[in-house]
Order: sequence, then C-alpha cells, then structure tokens
Amino acid sequence: MARMVAIGPEQFTLPFGAMGFEMVEAGQAEFMDVLRGLLRDRNVAFVVCGESCIEPVLAEFRRLSETSRAAVLAVPDGPKARGLGREIIRASIEHAAGVDLLGE
Repeated sequence: MARMVAIGPEQFTLPFGAMGFEMVEAGQAEFMDVLRGLLRDRNVAFVVCGESCIEPVLAEFRRLSETSRAAVLAVPDGPKARGLGREIIRASIEHAAGVDLLGE
C-alpha cells in the first residue's frame, strides 16, 4: 500500500496527519537522513516537507528528489514563503515536459 508522509517539526506535520499522512518529526539536523530512509522504502509514494527544512540542504534535496520514485513536495511552512517549493515544481515540470509551463 502506498504511503504518504509529512516530514518536519510537529507544528508542520500535524495538519497533514489530519489528512491521512504519516507524520515523521525531524529537525534540520536529521532531516536528510530521515528523507533518504523514506525514499529507499518502495512503499512511500508521496513525501511533503517544509521549505525551512530543505533550505540548508537545497542542493542535496534537489538531487535526491529528482532521482526518487516517490513524489517529493516542498511547501511553505512559516510566515514568509521562500518560493523554493514553487521553483522545485517548476523545474520538475520543465524537465518532464521540456517546456517551462510555469515561467513568468
């Protein structure tokens, strides 16, 4: 059965838990280790994480999410959206379609 997982601090994962996601609490220090472990699991189909967790490890996060079977989505998780999630989605669509469909 496919798994949907939210990674991050409790205040980030709680709303996703209410929508049926598994909640995995992880701070910035252990975030990438937790993400790598989840993406090795073939039952994980969708992972959502906050922009504040991926910002310090953005290059490694992009490489890992681009090669993953699971869909990995970054969403704003604080008072100020950084636009990282939108940029990652835009790059993924451009890679898949060959055209920047979300470009300004």
